Amino acid sequence: AMPELPYDASNEDVTTDEKFHACRTGLRFLGLVASIDPDRDGVPESVEAAHGAGIRVVMITGDYLKTAIAIATNVCILQKGDDVDVSAVDCARLRPGDVYLEQGKMDELTASVRVFARARPEDK
Repeated sequence: AMPELPYDASNEDVTTDEKFHACRTGLRFLGLVASIDPDRDGVPESVEAAHGAGIRVVMITGDYLKTAIAIATNVCILQKGDDVDVSAVDCARLRPGDVYLEQGKMDELTASVRVFARARPEDK
């Protein structure tokens, strides 16, 4: 436990990066823990049924790209042989410089993408 903060919390000029750096100074790495939410029951089967009916399944999520790719692979939205560089994108590609692509370019990009990661509410 940290008995007191290693920076002046009342100083609004201290950046988040400076606060983080001050807090992590003198720490020792002891281990790493990771977790992932399990797939919801029935999702892989529903995706397979949709594919069988000729429906293109698309996933839009706020997750990071690598997490989204892992989830989409687990539930069969992305399949073996898919090029994830084409089939999965960070939604920042839809809005370079915070300006959305023109409709033609948007249509071209979204025609091949099945996983959209780091989506903002306005992206959906």
